Amino acid sequence: MQEERKSKAKKSIKIITAVVLIAAAAVALWFILGGKTAFDGLENTVGISDTPVSEVSGLSITYFDVGQGDCALAVCGGKTMLIDAGEAVYSEKIIRALDSMGIKKLDYAVCSHFHSDHIGSMPAVIDEFAPSAVIMPALSPEYVPDTYIYGQLLESIGEYDAEIITPVPGDEFKLGAATFTVLGPLNELTENQNDISLVIKLTYGERSFLFTGDAEKDEEKDIIASGADLKADVLKVGHHGSSNSSSLEFLAEVRPAYCIISVGKDNDYGHPHERTIKNIMRFTDKIYRTDICSDITLMSDGKVIEIKY
Repeated sequence: MQEERKSKAKKSIKIITAVVLIAAAAVALWFILGGKTAFDGLENTVGISDTPVSEVSGLSITYFDVGQGDCALAVCGGKTMLIDAGEAVYSEKIIRALDSMGIKKLDYAVCSHFHSDHIGSMPAVIDEFAPSAVIMPALSPEYVPDTYIYGQLLESIGEYDAEIITPVPGDEFKLGAATFTVLGPLNELTENQNDISLVIKLTYGERSFLFTGDAEKDEEKDIIASGADLKADVLKVGHHGSSNSSSLEFLAEVRPAYCIISVGKDNDYGHPHERTIKNIMRFTDKIYRTDICSDITLMSDGKVIEIKY
């Protein structure tokens, strides 16, 4: 009998240990997924929007899954703005998505900065949709990139005679009934390309959306110090969730209700960083990642924000 009780006790210990390990793994997975379960949002799962631009009601923003890169399309009142365009290998996907929405010409093409994971597909997009204006940060002569893709970008812009706009903080532009304001960069005299990222705040009705490119902590500090109104309902998290971005001070100014992280699955950089996720979760647990959700679409009537993926 004593041996039988020992055997049962051992089995009980094994079961308890297994339960604890499973629970710990579940908690770890919850943090890795950015506060989301594997089943969150399945009732809202959609593919790339094929709604014609002319039929988009209110504001629509689609954050495309372009691996370890950035690409977002904003549509309002029939007007269109593409912010970044991922690596060159995603040009066919982006062009197909814009075609499906009936886009013939872009109103704005925005290059947040000049790394290939943000402008790689932009020359092909410009060739296809001939934007009226290309918005990009100013560069000091000593920091002008000598990369092939930057040369291709300038060549495409020149061929289609698009207006080049190098805005300064405070400049405002209209996108249908929406307005977007440039908040940064404030310092172009840096060799860190990430910290010359255009930071744009798009406002529609009572709702606002912040796009940060790859802005890191130095640029975040500059924008905070400028006194700019950073408060936004939706934050496109800087630099794919890098540990060098999304400081607590910056997040405290933004106070986002939703965060979007554009990031590649199983990337070599460890993005999004665990510390960044923890920082974000001090403000919201509504975190949506392109490596998990694929394309993410936000729609708003100026009051309510609806998210589908």
